[in-house]
Amino acid sequence: MRRSLWLASACAIVFGQGAFAADMPVKAIAPVAVASNWTGFYLGGQIGGGWASSTTTVVDPGTAFLAGTVLNPSKPSGILGGVYGGYNYQFNQYLVGIDADFSWASLTGGDATDFSNTGVFQGRTAVNGQKVKSLATVTGRLGYVLNNNWLLFGKGGWAWSSLSGSGTVSNSTTGALLATTSNSTNRNGWTLGTGAEWAFAAHWSAKLEYDYIKFNTVNFNATETPVLGAVTTPARSATSYMNIVKAGVAYRF
Repeated sequence: MRRSLWLASACAIVFGQGAFAADMPVKAIAPVAVASNWTGFYLGGQIGGGWASSTTTVVDPGTAFLAGTVLNPSKPSGILGGVYGGYNYQFNQYLVGIDADFSWASLTGGDATDFSNTGVFQGRTAVNGQKVKSLATVTGRLGYVLNNNWLLFGKGGWAWSSLSGSGTVSNSTTGALLATTSNSTNRNGWTLGTGAEWAFAAHWSAKLEYDYIKFNTVNFNATETPVLGAVTTPARSATSYMNIVKAGVAYRF
């Protein structure tokens, strides 16, 4: 009799606990995030801004300047925008790739050089301006993948840019125009950059990056048009560098 009571009590406890567990709310299981794979081609658009510095040296004397004259640097700045694309290959947490971009640009700026106490050109002021019209780069990329959806990368390669220049030479005292100058150059040099990219959807990623470009010295002929006298095309040279910050969104195939 006593054994039967013990069995009945044990059964009541077991079934009671089962009924209590059945009444408890079921906790939802959070879905597991799908890891992003960065391997493949990508194509996107970008927008950003830049600032640069360009220093011109007169090689041959013209109507406006003596040979060896160094003009104060012009410092163009402004916006740019364009397209970019490339290919990534991911192995474990690491990535290698190639990246290329092209941007239309509107970086403008200039500076004045006072020659009021300079030899035969005393009493003159020169204003020299530059405009960056386009920019293209081709680089290799090395990256490290964080939490599957974040990519930190460094890049390096070659850059090309198209610039135009214009200037005036005037009387420092009266402000009277004495001559105008103009030029157009294509420049190239090396570039290094770094940035981060976020895979925010299955085939989409957004990036933010910074690039530094150091152009080779370029030799060119400027056109000098004096108010009185003949037009000349004296030789000049220029050194320049550029800083770029840009953001972009790309589709990953």
